[in-house]
Amino acid sequence: MVTLGMHMIDIVQNAILAQAGQITITLEERVADALLLFRVEDDGSGMDHRSLERLTDPFFTTRTTRRMGLGIPFLKMTCEQTGGSLRVTSAEGKGTTVEALFRTDTPDCLPLGDLEGSLLLLVMANPAIRFRFNYLVGKEAFLFDTDALREQGIDLQHPQMLIPVKSYIRENLELLWRQRAPESYLC
Repeated sequence: MVTLGMHMIDIVQNAILAQAGQITITLEERVADALLLFRVEDDGSGMDHRSLERLTDPFFTTRTTRRMGLGIPFLKMTCEQTGGSLRVTSAEGKGTTVEALFRTDTPDCLPLGDLEGSLLLLVMANPAIRFRFNYLVGKEAFLFDTDALREQGIDLQHPQMLIPVKSYIRENLELLWRQRAPESYLC
């Protein structure tokens, strides 16, 4: 994975496979501490204790289509190479939370990538799932909630909505990024 957006797609795909009905993605820039918290929470099937213990083993996967599961091990590697950490909590029938903490004051920090395109891809491909996307920088925040938009009559699956919704997300993220410390390696 070369961007955080790619990690986001990978981790959310795991939640979708776990039959999540609601997925919350949070990116929180802690500017004063030079940290970025990346969190994905779902209400899917969750994992048993044994699966949770083996999660960072690249030769472990619950998928039957392949024999390796590299998403979580790669996420662990990328956050640890910045001086950060990975934490995964889960309970059967109650969902899973994946939290990766990255240091943003090191050139080893991954670029964010096309967050708005990645988010929109997930939303448009999974209309039955409620997605909440929170991006926080200091005291400023942007919240994207598919249920709230649908309540306003916005059809997120309509092809003509792709460009306006992507622009809406991008404009709001750019406003937040102005709060970022100049020495941050996030881009």
